[in-house]
Amino acid sequence: MDTFRSRRWRTGRRILLIAAVLVVGYRNYGAAIADWMRGPLPSDHIVITQTEFRPNLEGDPRPAWFIGLANRSDDTTYDNIVLEASYSDGERVIERDELIITRRLAPGQEEIIGSRDSSTREGAIDAWLRIVDAEVVE
Repeated sequence: MDTFRSRRWRTGRRILLIAAVLVVGYRNYGAAIADWMRGPLPSDHIVITQTEFRPNLEGDPRPAWFIGLANRSDDTTYDNIVLEASYSDGERVIERDELIITRRLAPGQEEIIGSRDSSTREGAIDAWLRIVDAEVVE
């Protein structure tokens, strides 16, 4: 019985209790705490909902893009969204470039943007996009 009254038993019991609280807290709130400490990630929050690449429109040799973007963040507004465009001739990637969308996306906002490409893309018949970066608006 003296074992349960000893100083070593009380210290061990406290350490065990603290460890159990930390394990349960990490299991329940670990992802939220990591997100909070990491800060906003545009590649996680901004989602491409629709893309349409039109390589040959009348009146301009540059192709056109119709891009649907959605901000899935609860509290972060983004601006100057950087997209990486990969252009293909149907069999292989022939060119990569960056597109910058200078629209502001508020939390929960979804928008479809039409834009001409910055240059002619000779031989490109297909293209796709991925989110690279964006500015966080304070």
